[in-house]
Amino acid sequence: MISELSESHELVLLDRRMIPGKPGIRVDLARPGVISGWRRRLSSVRARWADVFEDADAVLHLAAVHTRATWRQLVDSNIYATGNVLRAAAHHRVPRFVFASSHWAIKAQEWEMAPDCYASDGPKIRSDQEPRPATLYGASKALAEILGRMFVDNVRIRSFVAVRIGSYSDVPPIAAERRPIWIGTADLRSLLRSALEAPLEGYHVVYGVSAQTISPFDLSPTCTLLSWSPRQTL
Repeated sequence: MISELSESHELVLLDRRMIPGKPGIRVDLARPGVISGWRRRLSSVRARWADVFEDADAVLHLAAVHTRATWRQLVDSNIYATGNVLRAAAHHRVPRFVFASSHWAIKAQEWEMAPDCYASDGPKIRSDQEPRPATLYGASKALAEILGRMFVDNVRIRSFVAVRIGSYSDVPPIAAERRPIWIGTADLRSLLRSALEAPLEGYHVVYGVSAQTISPFDLSPTCTLLSWSPRQTL
């Protein structure tokens, strides 16, 4: 995403580990720590990392641990960290928050509708479907979606876009269970860019999969809301 956005946006990168050759700020988002010398105009030479969100136009939150993580890891990285970033964005009135959610936030619904939802003319999971996680990982993503809605409802964040990303890989997967929910690199990059740049307000859930006809998700609201179309196919 850095190469996708860096030419048209001024990026400030926050992560536990820096990407070689890319300037950024090393922080643990699960803990409201301090950073040194971020902005000269700050009254203190030691600022909290949350101050980075001052004057930001948008936050793209990608930080997380994944499906095999322990509960302790999920709490730290997917709940505390996301909650801290949301609170920082709300405090500084950042207009747009794009959250990398997951198909695991809705997995129980997919399993209930299978195999019909994998047919090209079958029923599809809609964007207005409430979270139905089937794992603790999915539950951590669902909680973040709910927190995002709370901040929008409280008029602390103008727009929150939860992108329920499917199974990401550079090339179409071989495993049958991953193929209906696959999203390729080009589609994921363009989708996240559209989620950041589309003129919208309020709380929204969109699905992130490529253009396979066997997807269990209804992509039409995503494409309409974000003026986006997937290009990659199986």
